[in-house]
Amino acid sequence: MKTHKFVLCVVLALMLAVSLTAPAFAAENSAKAAVVIEQSSGRVLYAKNPDWELPMASTTKIMTAYLTSKYGNLSDVVEVSENASGVEGSGMYLEKGEHITMENLLYGLMLQSGNDAAVAIAEAIGGNVDRFVEMMNETATNDMGLTHTHFDNPNGLPSDTHYTTAHELAIITAEALKDPTFAQVCATKEKSVPWEGKDYNREMVNHNKLLGVLDGCVGVKTGYTNAAGRCLVTAVTRDGMTLICVTLNDQDDWNDHTNLQNEMFEKYHIEDLNSTESVIEKITVGKGIFGYSGLVPDKTYTFPVCDEDKIEIKTEVSDDVKLPIHAGDAVGSGSVTVNGENYGNFNLIATDDIDLVKPTKDTFFDDIKHDIGTVFKRWSEKIKSNVETRE
Repeated sequence: MKTHKFVLCVVLALMLAVSLTAPAFAAENSAKAAVVIEQSSGRVLYAKNPDWELPMASTTKIMTAYLTSKYGNLSDVVEVSENASGVEGSGMYLEKGEHITMENLLYGLMLQSGNDAAVAIAEAIGGNVDRFVEMMNETATNDMGLTHTHFDNPNGLPSDTHYTTAHELAIITAEALKDPTFAQVCATKEKSVPWEGKDYNREMVNHNKLLGVLDGCVGVKTGYTNAAGRCLVTAVTRDGMTLICVTLNDQDDWNDHTNLQNEMFEKYHIEDLNSTESVIEKITVGKGIFGYSGLVPDKTYTFPVCDEDKIEIKTEVSDDVKLPIHAGDAVGSGSVTVNGENYGNFNLIATDDIDLVKPTKDTFFDDIKHDIGTVFKRWSEKIKSNVETRE
């Protein structure tokens, strides 16, 4: 197999978040652990103790809300249990026996940080809180591949074995934000919902005060307990790129998020690393006289990039490709290497037909006639192209 290397002159970057080391530069912050990732690629742009296992307080509710949108029917009416109405801490003031839609519970969960809403949701979807917590852990471990996250409850109240890491919480958030309902709810600043038995509504205001203040902020969740300290997850979208910032145990989280988000947007922008529309290799027969086809990747990689990043695209065209070749055929493969580490792979796809065929006994003269015609056609195109160029 012959190997061809196509090295881009422009320095770019990409990664699966855990593989590439995050740059050291970033604004100073007071967080015990912090991370900034780009949502679509998962690339880590900044990290401070990203794998420390720490309590995360009410940012737990990101997973609770994600499962609510994934498994719940938002139009379902839930009857609030005594267990849910009696939960300590922040809440939306649910009352035993009250009837409320799953959708309004979801808003109460994310805007009011309702511990009571979390339990009501868990009982409605899981049948009981313990089963819902099992669903949270199964989703984290089996669906998201997380190894340093464990939930003991759906609301984030203190427990010795209730923890995550800044990095894994960012991964949870990135996945949750793909859900349109979750994205809409956590970006909502205010919500008025009916309050059964009262002649006025519940008026809820999102605890995330960066909404409408930090340019492009679209969520997502605050949190605080004495054990966890101040915890905050924000998502900011600018110019087609969404960055997720997580800080755990950060006494100055509002300012730290503002500074981290702004600095990462100054240093990074989103860019197509390659394109299924751009030829990056070619295959020829007889130096192009008998046939030529451009080759394009079958995948487009889009990533956040900065000036320090270096990328190499390697292509391998198989030496046992058989004629004829048709547009759309896979005739090789390629890989993307970032700062010396492999990120992703793709197939090389022919853009044109190469019609020459190996003669067979029964069709010898027809094949010879076809091939001579093809050669003359190629030469005619070359001559015509040269004449037009000179003109």
